[in-house]
Amino acid sequence: MPDLGESIPDLVAASLDGDTAAWQRLVKRLERVVWKSVNMMTTDGEVRKDAFAATWLKLVERLDTIREPEKLPGWLATTATNEVRQIVRQRNRRDLHLDWSAPSTIEGGLAEVTNADDSSRNLVRSEAQAAVRQAFSTLDDDCRQLLTVLVLSDPPMSYKEASDALGRPIGSLGPQRQRCLDKLRATPAMREWVADEL
Repeated sequence: MPDLGESIPDLVAASLDGDTAAWQRLVKRLERVVWKSVNMMTTDGEVRKDAFAATWLKLVERLDTIREPEKLPGWLATTATNEVRQIVRQRNRRDLHLDWSAPSTIEGGLAEVTNADDSSRNLVRSEAQAAVRQAFSTLDDDCRQLLTVLVLSDPPMSYKEASDALGRPIGSLGPQRQRCLDKLRATPAMREWVADEL
């Protein structure tokens, strides 16, 4: 049972000293703040639970950086709100997919064919786009996701956004992107097109 006489700064200080009972009392005292913030942002139960857990994890990671513990309820409310937004944004980006059966849906992308006067140029472009679609479909899921986010989305995501969306370290995205593009170029469907460019 929480001691209602304990202040939030006292509970934070005790938690930082390794007092697990103080940490439990701190969570008990402030969990309503987090639940209220999460519940106001979404009705999705799974998002609520994930955001609730992520908020407390963030506090554990940053507890020693809290300079004004008396303002912790506001910090938790803001953090919980941001966690909901981030989880929803990540889910939306993970749900990105390309419908290769309807290439005209990718405006300005690889699947768009322009109405140039030169019909032979259009034919070559159409064949190149078909080759890219075929090559893309043979890549593993990780490469398809990465290239969709970093190359094919309009506009392409920043590395920070891609890191958040894919759950991968930001420093790994450039090398992974290059490896995936190399794999794409090495597919049988792309060999003749890549050779033509050399």
